[in-house]
Amino acid sequence: MPRRGLISLIFTIAGLRLIVGYVPPVQAGIGGISPDPSVNPDPSASASAEPTPTSTATPTPTPTPTPAASGAPGASATPKPTPTPAATPKPTTPAAATVHNGTYTGSTFNYNYGTMQVTVTVSGGTVTGASVSQSGRWAIGYRKAACTEAVFNSAAIDLSAGAASGSDFMAKIPSACSGATYSWWGYANSLQAAIDKAIY
Repeated sequence: MPRRGLISLIFTIAGLRLIVGYVPPVQAGIGGISPDPSVNPDPSASASAEPTPTSTATPTPTPTPTPAASGAPGASATPKPTPTPAATPKPTTPAAATVHNGTYTGSTFNYNYGTMQVTVTVSGGTVTGASVSQSGRWAIGYRKAACTEAVFNSAAIDLSAGAASGSDFMAKIPSACSGATYSWWGYANSLQAAIDKAIY
């Protein structure tokens, strides 16, 4: 075969190979690399994959709620009875506290030099007897020899069993006890607590 015929045959085969291996530019990636079908699918394939639109149903209107029947004439609902207000009860006056006869012991009070507790006997609304028990370093009326338990007990007798008994007791203390402030303060507080127990 002549040399020209051989060269023509080679070029023909090479041309056929180019035609057969040709990839359209739509599918070709940069540099002639075929793209991954999952990344850039064929437009013809994706067009067929789209769902066919279905006919849209006509939306049904939402029912409007029926307003509740009012108390107006012609309403079908049974009217509720109007409640009648209950009568407001009149406040009752609490019963007056009564002084009860008996023997009552007050609370134990610390009067700085010890503790004391007064016991009284109430009869007819007044204190008819009184006694005190004392314990501690110093006796009642510390440094005041004239202020003894007997002086305080006699000052408690004949007191009215009322709210002012404590102040009344202090008024009955003799002036000789003016320096025994802690003693008469402790006695007066325990005395009042004892008298309060008689009033209920």
